[in-house]
Amino acid sequence: MFYKKRVLTIFLLVILTLSISACSFKKDTPKEKQLNIYVDIKDKESLNILKIITEEYKKSNPKVKLSINNAIGGKIEDDISKGSEQDIVITSRNNMIKLSRKGLLSDLGSYYDENKISDKYYSVANAYGRFGDKYYGIALMPYTMEILYNKSAFDKLGLTQPSTVNDLKEALKKINSTAARIPVVLTEDLDINSGLSSIIVNNKISMRKLESIFDSGGAAYKSLKEMQQAFDTIYSLVSGGNINKNTFEVGNESSVEKFVKGDIPLIISSSYYSSHFKDNNIMVAADSTNDPSKKMNVPVISNAIMCTPVNSKNGEEIGNFIKFFTDEEINKKLVEQGFVTGNKKANNSIVGGAKASIVKHLENSTEDSLIYVYNIPDKLKSSISSKIDQILNGKHTGKEWDEAVDDAFK
Repeated sequence: MFYKKRVLTIFLLVILTLSISACSFKKDTPKEKQLNIYVDIKDKESLNILKIITEEYKKSNPKVKLSINNAIGGKIEDDISKGSEQDIVITSRNNMIKLSRKGLLSDLGSYYDENKISDKYYSVANAYGRFGDKYYGIALMPYTMEILYNKSAFDKLGLTQPSTVNDLKEALKKINSTAARIPVVLTEDLDINSGLSSIIVNNKISMRKLESIFDSGGAAYKSLKEMQQAFDTIYSLVSGGNINKNTFEVGNESSVEKFVKGDIPLIISSSYYSSHFKDNNIMVAADSTNDPSKKMNVPVISNAIMCTPVNSKNGEEIGNFIKFFTDEEINKKLVEQGFVTGNKKANNSIVGGAKASIVKHLENSTEDSLIYVYNIPDKLKSSISSKIDQILNGKHTGKEWDEAVDDAFK
């Protein structure tokens, strides 16, 4: 009997020891690293850039489980509020401004300092992530808006190559007289009117000034009298026969390919398609990058901004991801695939041709190169576009700005 009790005691001690060891092993097992990215953008260009970056990140960080979730129904505010597990949010600048004003986004200033982002990136790229005096985001990729022409196509049509703004206006007038259309290939969130008007507006008004009154009401916006000058300039082009309601059309990658072949003489395109602009026939119109006296703000698009919700929990992994995607190496890989990035050093290998002009435009960029519609509420963006439609149809009141503001804030 005593022997049986002794055996039972030893057996129970062994079980207890194994259980304690198992618990200890379970406690010491490192927790799986996780990073959750919430995607609130829909345009294929930025989604493609994000795909390249995240796939490269997975290769470099195989022990991190990367989860990418797409926004459904435009409920970003609810999706990143208290209780959310999102670590990184990819959204528009307009949403970045709205969310930061509601206290839902973290100040990324420490990440900017730690990774020297302001030094590594062009001024306009940094401006996209700033609102007020804080950085709430980091631009995924800046795209310049370029007016390009095909030299061979211009020669065939007997057009003077547009090396100045006046040359360009004359070329537009002659193309317009033939009823040919000029494709406009921008990101999906920009309509033609919003995109093209930025070429004028961005050279008329301070973006910091526009940003400072974001969604502040009609009276604040009406005080920006210089905005009417932009409408007047557009009307002068219409009345001069340079453009009209049929001049431009929505383009796509097929339009870019036709332009490169010489089937289309002129195109307005974002630099996302810069890999297509390798041919020596492709030139930037009215390019004043080498003449400081003619320097102008070329609009720069960046409709995907990386932000972090205030309640995100994976601080270490967020820091690692930011370090990875702002580093020169990943940007060099993007350059190798034909893109022009926001990273200065990564672009050093780009020389000659239209792509070199794109780099120069980024080098010359300022916060005033940030497309103006990303600094105004959507309702005002829509009413501006409607007023431009009226001007393109030959209707001009001289009060378009006040009317657009009234329509937006009625």
